[in-house]
Amino acid sequence: MARQVSPDRALATNHFRRFAYRLSKKVVEWFRCNGREFPWRTTSNPFHLLIAEALLRQTQAERVVEPYLDLVSKYPNPEALAEADVNELRQWFKPFGLVRRADRLIQCARILISEYRGSMPNDLNAIEALPGLGRYNSRAILCLGFGIPAPMIDEGSGRVLRRVLGHEAKGPAYSDKCLMSIAERIIPTKSAREFNFGLIDVAAAFCHPKEPDCARCPLARLCNYATESGRQGCASLSDLKQRQAASVKSVNNQ
Repeated sequence: MARQVSPDRALATNHFRRFAYRLSKKVVEWFRCNGREFPWRTTSNPFHLLIAEALLRQTQAERVVEPYLDLVSKYPNPEALAEADVNELRQWFKPFGLVRRADRLIQCARILISEYRGSMPNDLNAIEALPGLGRYNSRAILCLGFGIPAPMIDEGSGRVLRRVLGHEAKGPAYSDKCLMSIAERIIPTKSAREFNFGLIDVAAAFCHPKEPDCARCPLARLCNYATESGRQGCASLSDLKQRQAASVKSVNNQ
């Protein structure tokens, strides 16, 4: 016998699906017209993305463009990087103040050769196990390098989703399991890359930690925070679900 679903739960689920579609569509459309251009955003080479992620951690994207292009030109594959002189490679990372990234990058290259025949694994756990890679970096490589619709949740994109959803912030966004679960239900399968980049760029352009530019934000009409009630404090996820279900009931009863 098929499991019965309560009417309230069905209404809430259908409403969320419609909301997720509207949100993802808006993010993707805005990004296609307004997204920033960086060289690592046009590649699907997982190894080049690994180099980009090593450079981008705690560093402004604009500062990374030239070093990224130089590094992928000089070390186009794990074999070339595995043979690199660590002191020479450290010079590329010295301006960012984190020279140990160079050591970890060489370690990654050698692991890829010894354990994966010189290729990047397409498994999230395997990527996370590489030296120096965290949840965000691993999901970025999985999504951008293999086309798998994995949400890329950092503090910026996480802030956008939390404010739009009215999801109460509890700790760093990248480690928020509830937020990740919601993001996995929202991200569009066929345009995951653009959706992820769109959230990042919306955060950079409008959704600042302090004094967000809600008046110009393309997501304002969908955003809980952009309303007066939202600015007074983010609601819990359970409150959000109750409001969503109530709004659907109200429409259906009219």
